[in-house]
Amino acid sequence: SPNTNKPLHLGHIRNNLLGWSVSKILEANGNNVVKVNLVNDRGIHICKSMLAWQELADGKTPDSENMKGDHFVGDYYVAFDKEYNKQISVLTEQGKSKEEAKNQADWIVRAREMLKKWESNDQEIRSLWELMNAWVYKGFDETYKKLGVHFDKTYYESETYLKGKDV
Repeated sequence: SPNTNKPLHLGHIRNNLLGWSVSKILEANGNNVVKVNLVNDRGIHICKSMLAWQELADGKTPDSENMKGDHFVGDYYVAFDKEYNKQISVLTEQGKSKEEAKNQADWIVRAREMLKKWESNDQEIRSLWELMNAWVYKGFDETYKKLGVHFDKTYYESETYLKGKDV
């Protein structure tokens, strides 16, 4: 399943093409096939991209940078990791254990707070999430079009995760 914090990678492409191929074989043999996609559009990994964009983008958008949206957002996911690792290094140099540093670094603490706000339906966080996901979906759609695949139904983790929590 694709994640809305980065572009589709080779594994996603492989799965899409294998699934598409199997669906076409089944259809050619008279089967009714419903092609579905599950998008992992929520969670800490998404908040990492959002936080890095808030801190570093200075209002930049995929359009202003002439980039595909999924690649644009993916760059901020990478930027998060770079800054997070710097913060871990500083904390370990100050005497924290690696594990303490990983849990106490400012950006991971803030990303976790952002996720809690998202789960509490904070409107500001939800608006940012919708904006950045829209950029990624547009990028995904360009890739799917180039691959020649489409889906009959797309499920979003953000719409189903509470059912999973209940179970």
